[in-house]
Amino acid sequence: MNFCESCNIACGGERCPKCGRKKLRAVNGDDFCLVGRVERLFGDGLKEQLEHENIDCVLAPYGTGVRSKFSLPLESYLLYVRYKNFEYVRQILKDRDA
Repeated sequence: MNFCESCNIACGGERCPKCGRKKLRAVNGDDFCLVGRVERLFGDGLKEQLEHENIDCVLAPYGTGVRSKFSLPLESYLLYVRYKNFEYVRQILKDRDA
């Protein structure tokens, strides 16, 4: 797997699927990788669950600028976890959507 340092995306190709960058490096287990977007309430609960399991995660607020303009919390998060936990967390998201 390769890693785009600009987008924090692990990918199998020669280019980043988000920005198209060709300068990728091999991903390592401690890289924080984007897993996906989650709703705000689910993300808060998931972060608590992952912390309980000693899994590092970062929730970056994500949403429309209109909510920011009115100082309202954004409606979702971008979820990042270390690559060594990437598949485990991705499976949690898949099971939730099933």
